[in-house]
Amino acid sequence: MSSAATGIVCENVSVAKLDWATDWHLNFLKPAALRRFMADLADIDADALALCGDISDGPRLQEHFSLLASSFDKPLFFVLGNHDRYHSSFAEAEKAVAEITGIHRHLYRLQGEKIFQLSTNTALVGVDGWADGLAGAGNHSSIRLNDAIMIRDLAVLPPSLQWLKMKELAEGFTQAAAIALDQALAGFEHVIFITHVPPFPEAAWHEGRMSEPEFLPHFSNPTLGTMLRAACARWPDKQLTVLCGHTHGEGVYQEGNLKVITGGAEYGAPAITDVLKIE
Repeated sequence: MSSAATGIVCENVSVAKLDWATDWHLNFLKPAALRRFMADLADIDADALALCGDISDGPRLQEHFSLLASSFDKPLFFVLGNHDRYHSSFAEAEKAVAEITGIHRHLYRLQGEKIFQLSTNTALVGVDGWADGLAGAGNHSSIRLNDAIMIRDLAVLPPSLQWLKMKELAEGFTQAAAIALDQALAGFEHVIFITHVPPFPEAAWHEGRMSEPEFLPHFSNPTLGTMLRAACARWPDKQLTVLCGHTHGEGVYQEGNLKVITGGAEYGAPAITDVLKIE
């Protein structure tokens, strides 16, 4: 079903048990390890899987999604992370994903424009998100991630414009998801929101604590956080759970009816982060 007023589509995908994970970086696995991981994935008993980005890198994105689709033949919801555009561009990553989701209909790309009804009480919404460069030391940070040289859209820009591009990307992704999130909170008791970058500095975990100010501009997205807070304030009797990654540090941050769960990760050791029982 859809809302004529907003253009938001709501699709029913019945799920009682949702496994989720983040930052698998499958491009770091050697062939034998990749085969073993795919075999393990085929054996999990979840009704669906949600991935919070950094699944691979640009050149192998389509290959790895094809393997995932073949190994896990149930609904697989996903957003993309920064590494998914490495050695590539935003447009090329979208083209690769569009082709593979066109072939495998149980792969669901989350771009903010759709609500997935998992149960009578629970819905799923998601969008990639991006670090907006605003938290901590902001654009005075001396830290530069490989994004600046590995993603062509950023590599062609001088540093001053890279900061502006980060903010622009964060704002665009936030706007893309705002209407769907608000509509989901209006219609469901609990909404699960999938994104890549933690929406608050307090959720950008590193070794059990909040990341340092020099790193926060690259590892949090307060632009998205502001939107999430406002949505939760409009619907104080509803619950919003945000699943994210990016920092490779695990932790939980909660304020009121908004909970952010940041999944941990280790290069070369992809794993399921947690299991959510859907009420």
